[in-house]
Amino acid sequence: MTTMQALVYYGPGDVRLEERPVPEPGPGEVLVKMRCVSVCGSDLGAYRLPEVSDRWKPPIVLGHEFAGDVVKNGPGAGKYAVGQRVAANPILYCGDCYYCKKGLINLCSNRNSFGTSIGGKSTDGAMQEYFAIRENAIIPLDNSLTYEQGALLEPLAVCYCAAHAGVLGNDERVVVMGAGPIGLMTVKFLKAMGASVIVSDIVKTRLDFATKYGADRTVDVSVEKLADVVMDFTGGIGVDRVIICAGNPGSIPESFGIVRNGGNIVLVALAHYHVELDPMQLVARGVSLIGSYMFTTEQNDVMRMLADAKLYVDDIVTTTIPLSQSRDVFKHLCSPSCEDVKVLLTA
Repeated sequence: MTTMQALVYYGPGDVRLEERPVPEPGPGEVLVKMRCVSVCGSDLGAYRLPEVSDRWKPPIVLGHEFAGDVVKNGPGAGKYAVGQRVAANPILYCGDCYYCKKGLINLCSNRNSFGTSIGGKSTDGAMQEYFAIRENAIIPLDNSLTYEQGALLEPLAVCYCAAHAGVLGNDERVVVMGAGPIGLMTVKFLKAMGASVIVSDIVKTRLDFATKYGADRTVDVSVEKLADVVMDFTGGIGVDRVIICAGNPGSIPESFGIVRNGGNIVLVALAHYHVELDPMQLVARGVSLIGSYMFTTEQNDVMRMLADAKLYVDDIVTTTIPLSQSRDVFKHLCSPSCEDVKVLLTA
């Protein structure tokens, strides 16, 4: 096969399914046959932006949550046999900077990122039938995992880190803002940690998922005030942590009104906006605002949890669409009437 289908991002509101040549893996790279790729909230964020961002310079193939098979090794590569089932860490870190040497590869000064233009270099992602990726990014899939579970390793690792960011001991009370895939998977980890969890959103289907995943209370913020629910739930004190998993500009200011003195606000959502902060909220109340970005090696941790049946999230995938029929998937997922939670593309 010399040509393949690829879903290509040309800018906000413009994603096209087109024919492209099958790429050749370069030195130190492997060619992967995509089996499934998950549509991430950040991919949808690029689609929704009012103008092109430096994070996604078109034309570019999006997609960084995937599983597939190694089908060819480039020059100097050969660690993985053809046919090896794989996922990958999409953080293409340098390995030599201050942060990499400390193991903080998610903060690498020179990082690029698969399926983005982070670091000034556009790297096509996995929303195509075949793609090249550097060999040292590859994560071999445990034999007990499905391809669909493999495609969830990346977002699960994000959520694992978010659930542990700024943790304040046992028996926490936590608000998760946003019941999209990241919010819902974060709920799974919080409940495993023994937390009481309130989840807010405006989509009933997603709030129903939150209840199924163990949320102690859900709040449809289109009809209820989150602050009223929180204060009732906590006896007027506020929650220990707020984890922001939705990119609503009002989320950060609202968080200060529901977190207790000495509590933590964890920002996971990629926030493409500016907000004003009152420093006295941080100083006089002892509140901390914490960013939780990506992960380091936690994909291996969540893979082990899945393999040992200590974690179940298969049902979060609400729709699977062949890549050949994916032309309108972004439009669908950004529609106000969309009730899908997690969508996978397959090839």
